[in-house]
Amino acid sequence: MKGAFTNKRVLITGASGFIGSHLVKRMIEENAQVFIIARNGSDLWRIENLIKDTIIHKADIRDLDKVESCIKNIRPDYVFNMAAYGVDARQKDYFIAADTNIIGTMNILNSLIPLGCKKFINIGTCMEYGDKKDIIGEDCHLEPFNIYGSTKAAATMLSHQIAAENNIDIVTLRAFGVFGENEGSHKFFPHIILSLLNNTDVNLTGCEQYRDYCYIENIIDGLLLAALDVTVKNEIFNIGTGVIFQLKYYVDKIYKRMETSSKPNYGAVPYRSGEVWKPHPDINKIKSVLKWEPRIGFDEGLDRTIKWYEKNKDKYQ
Repeated sequence: MKGAFTNKRVLITGASGFIGSHLVKRMIEENAQVFIIARNGSDLWRIENLIKDTIIHKADIRDLDKVESCIKNIRPDYVFNMAAYGVDARQKDYFIAADTNIIGTMNILNSLIPLGCKKFINIGTCMEYGDKKDIIGEDCHLEPFNIYGSTKAAATMLSHQIAAENNIDIVTLRAFGVFGENEGSHKFFPHIILSLLNNTDVNLTGCEQYRDYCYIENIIDGLLLAALDVTVKNEIFNIGTGVIFQLKYYVDKIYKRMETSSKPNYGAVPYRSGEVWKPHPDINKIKSVLKWEPRIGFDEGLDRTIKWYEKNKDKYQ
């Protein structure tokens, strides 16, 4: 992939988020011209060392006029829509979710219609599928049961329809579990790692849920491959390792790597209502069409992640 994005005009929304910040870093390494749309007041701590190598446009993706003005000015070759509301389970406002995930996505696509672009890449979520008992293929019936899943599912359907009608190539990657550096402290891996680093109790549910956790840089690989493959015009791909384990498996991995004699407090936190128990992705499509495979194994990804939190735990005080 090296050189494929050199001097290409790449627009990233949601650049201040976990996945978006890793994408910004990779695109700078790829020598792309990186443009960011960020709201006034956005906390850009994840990309504070990268900002000098980007051009930031201040706008809220919910504001069509501002978005149109920005995109007309940027004229991007590639657009990566990583902005989302509701990834954090504490974000429950129905209207903000609909405005950000649905209207925001439509605003970006609508602004591209007169200009065109090489590819519009959208980040989706396994929450679009809901709680499935069987292995999940991309053609599974969507049964989201929270506002994040339902608005992301609606955004996927609308964006693919609008893109197809207006001859814009589009790919959505539906991510399952993702972990890595600079994730929010409320998320599963950082919660455990930071608690151990700070010698505080690790309070968890029973951790009997199954998850497929894939290291963040593998997800970024998938985004870049989806952008560059000119044969892929209008596709949805699951992305994950394709293997699921109970959450206890990941807890044990973290504890072993951090060489601690303490024990997690299983059952200290109740299971959420509407818990997802066994999201198991079928990843054959992305492997066969995009030739994507997880490049970095779980243990190496975990090692990188823990080392990063050890060096950066002060960012979470």
